[in-house]
Amino acid sequence: MSNWVTLEEAKHHLRYDDDSNDMMLTAYIAAAEAAINRYITDDVTADATPDIKVAVLLLVGYYDYNRNMDKDMPSDGNYLPAPVRALLWPYRQPSVN
Repeated sequence: MSNWVTLEEAKHHLRYDDDSNDMMLTAYIAAAEAAINRYITDDVTADATPDIKVAVLLLVGYYDYNRNMDKDMPSDGNYLPAPVRALLWPYRQPSVN
């Protein structure tokens, strides 16, 4: 499992200046990276794929903005938002069941 994003990168992306959200951001990073690693099927490394880093940052931002599940939370029926899927698509082989 690759570590795509550091806590400092996530804080910079979300424009956090202090450490008050570090615990939640660390959890969001772990959850985003786990979801992305389950989604992609290709064997890729973090240094070769800046678009996966951006996908993780977008997903961390999505988790941070939508901290609670509610009826108004944006969803199109997939577990990853469309911009994240678009960035990850080149690293996923279609599966047939």
